[in-house]
Amino acid sequence: MGREATIWAGTVVWLALALGGFWLWERHDATPGATGTPAAAADEPLGDRWRLTVFVHPRCPCGRASFEEAAELMRAAPELSVRVLFVCPPGAPDGWERGAGWDAATRLAGAEVARDADGAQARRFGAETSGFAVLADPNGRVVFRGGLTPARGRTGEGRGRRAVLAWLSSGSGEGTAPVFGCSLFDPDE
Repeated sequence: MGREATIWAGTVVWLALALGGFWLWERHDATPGATGTPAAAADEPLGDRWRLTVFVHPRCPCGRASFEEAAELMRAAPELSVRVLFVCPPGAPDGWERGAGWDAATRLAGAEVARDADGAQARRFGAETSGFAVLADPNGRVVFRGGLTPARGRTGEGRGRRAVLAWLSSGSGEGTAPVFGCSLFDPDE
């Protein structure tokens, strides 16, 4: 085989590997996470405000995209109350949830940021994947469960954001959307 043929063959193999890697990466980013069966059909009534609760794993790098989507929703609907709960594994010491994700969440003006010790609240609402959101109407009735982002770690108008905005503007909309992120409870994922 001549030098030119070797270069061409190497280039073709390199391109095939690169394209295959990008395909696997994109496939991973676009694969939704699990959702559980909720034990609660309602949240605390807020009187005249809707509440969006977002469950996040403190070590999930996709959390920033969920915070950005929550910020977009807060800009579009200032009457929306947002709560971010950082899900901690059983036995995690106080402060385990603090880090870059916590810092990013606290920059959401007006949002409540708290620790969900042992994931009790996450389990109550059926959250199994980081970035899972629950929207409750002013009476506390849960009307939406799912993700806010269009893929893992990506922002932009997606099914979840559109559903939440529809509920806020008209009182009806889709009840679910795929959620993209790390497992809240499986340490191997």
